[in-house]
Amino acid sequence: MERRLAFHEWTKGFRRFFRRPFVFLFGSPFHSNLGAQAQTECIIAWIRKNLPRHEIFIATYMNTSPRLLKMIRRHIRKNDILLCHSGYHMTDLYNEQSHYLRIAQLFPDHPLTILPQTIHYQDDSHAQATADILNSHPDCTLLCRDEHSYETARALFNKCRLFLYPDIVTSLIGNIKLPEYSRKGVLFCMRNDKEAFHRPEAIEQLRRKLEEFITTEQTDTTVDIPPGEVIADRKKILHSTFDYFSRFQAVVTDRYHGTIFSLIGNTPVIVLNSSDHKLASGVQWFPESFSRHVYFAETLDQVPGYVQHIVDQPPKEPLPPYFSTEYYDHLLEKLHFPHT
Repeated sequence: MERRLAFHEWTKGFRRFFRRPFVFLFGSPFHSNLGAQAQTECIIAWIRKNLPRHEIFIATYMNTSPRLLKMIRRHIRKNDILLCHSGYHMTDLYNEQSHYLRIAQLFPDHPLTILPQTIHYQDDSHAQATADILNSHPDCTLLCRDEHSYETARALFNKCRLFLYPDIVTSLIGNIKLPEYSRKGVLFCMRNDKEAFHRPEAIEQLRRKLEEFITTEQTDTTVDIPPGEVIADRKKILHSTFDYFSRFQAVVTDRYHGTIFSLIGNTPVIVLNSSDHKLASGVQWFPESFSRHVYFAETLDQVPGYVQHIVDQPPKEPLPPYFSTEYYDHLLEKLHFPHT
């Protein structure tokens, strides 16, 4: 079982755990976005399965202090592993990547793996500054979670080892057993932040149109629960969320993890266009066997037709565990981890 240690616990207990190697996971979220929390849960599960001898130290943005990094720098051993959390971090829309760049600069003598990222920069100077740091690291592996990000990475991060890899939460598709419900209605899972593309009033108008023939509800993958409570009860909250998504006939979403949560619940999903490439590129991961589950709507006007098509179809067969068998069961062999 992994130990998710606070800084003072880790420093106090370091000698006690000294004989076991560590995985240091940087960038774990301290917020209430369940998509990011699901990534953390999946990363932990992957480490447990593939690196059972390792302890796990999870560093959030709240506790990644200079003092902590100095302590890790002082005590790190050759068989310890440095991982950076997946997500939309390689961007100048937010400031999360600053932590990853600091890790790259502090540990040039240790392999660094950055788990699947959406990569998108608005300012070329920010992109180049990031590239200068990562390209200077002698052994940096960067996983890109869509084709557009991969092509951007090939142009910028030419000294890094690059892989095109799906979001790790896809590894849950086909692997979560949920109760069978009498499905009813359409769930809208809509974001309300700087990445939002569709105006709330346009979504409300679309819901009214659909409610002429089917009921609707609305939610988001960011929940109104304090981050500490989400982290403490993460597995239970995630399972409850997957269960909720599985109760509907269809989901309409502009959230990438709204798409994935729908498929975990074996619910057909209509994916809306977004303000960047994340959704349009993300849906390209789904193979032909997912074609009766995933629909991409370039405009809101297409949604009612897709909903009608979905509800007119017979119940869907369970989806296969495609992403775990094709990708995450083989990830360890691709990475430059120290001898463990």
